[in-house]
Amino acid sequence: MTSTTIQKSPRRLEISAARLRRHGPVIFVYALVVVLYIVACSLSPALGQWSNLSEILRQSIVLGLVTIGQVYVLLGGGIDMSVGMTARVVGLGVAVTMGSTSIPPFLVIIGGLVAGAVVGLINGLFITRIGAAPFIVTLGMMGVLSGVALAITDGPTDVVPDFFFTIYDATLGPLPIAVIAMAVLWAVAWFVLNRTSFGRNVYAVGGSASVARLAAIRVHRTQVWTYAAAGVLAAIAGIFLLARSGVGDPTLGQGLEFSSIVAAAIGGVSLYGGRGSIVGALGAVLLVTMSGNIFDFLHVSGYFQQLVLGIIVLIGVSVYRTRGRQ
Repeated sequence: MTSTTIQKSPRRLEISAARLRRHGPVIFVYALVVVLYIVACSLSPALGQWSNLSEILRQSIVLGLVTIGQVYVLLGGGIDMSVGMTARVVGLGVAVTMGSTSIPPFLVIIGGLVAGAVVGLINGLFITRIGAAPFIVTLGMMGVLSGVALAITDGPTDVVPDFFFTIYDATLGPLPIAVIAMAVLWAVAWFVLNRTSFGRNVYAVGGSASVARLAAIRVHRTQVWTYAAAGVLAAIAGIFLLARSGVGDPTLGQGLEFSSIVAAAIGGVSLYGGRGSIVGALGAVLLVTMSGNIFDFLHVSGYFQQLVLGIIVLIGVSVYRTRGRQ
């Protein structure tokens, strides 16, 4: 063994250790998904059948949509507590408009997406122009949208047209079309974050806004666009929820803001901005959805599920705060 080889070996070990630290949370999440699947199969063979797996993938779409938006916002140094209410208001608005007017459904859906974008833009502009804390602004927007939802209707609306159900039910071979579309969206979200200047700007702004300004990055514009993206994705989630339930329900999207933060934290996204992976968030969405499926099978109370998610958030905050100080 030559001296050159001896010198290179520690360097290689350092590189391997650095990569493990970087990708460790993602690997851990997907390992948990595999373990959870094995546990599910041991509890009941029905849980491991393709029919149940495809349903889990369908169920993950709504959480996946809002989590992608939440990841963008978190990476940019913010947080969005209004995504659940945005989904609810858009779902209710689309349902009521379809049931009470003759406006073409396509235009109604476009209007819902625009409404989601407007909510996100308002959040972003308040945060960047006024300098208010993201948590306070989006929590306030959450309250406003809650009032709007109750103003639209205080009970379930009329059933949406039959064709609307195809958004949820349509399949291409063994795969639901909605799942295929969601996979494409995850890929696009990864590409934007990792292969475009906008994605690099999001990481830079979340890491240090002052340093990003010195690098001539438009910090405020970048942050506003992350909130706008979160609003649009929340609107899509509301429309998909409507397609799944068939009626506009005032409880649509309940707890989505919390679940999306949990998924991001589990997936390795720092709650303080600038660090994280969209791939890890995808694994966390699958983990949360699969665990909910198992909890339902075991008839575990939804309150206990919320307790578990809350503990996960507290652990995630403490871990990333400790790593940030180090």
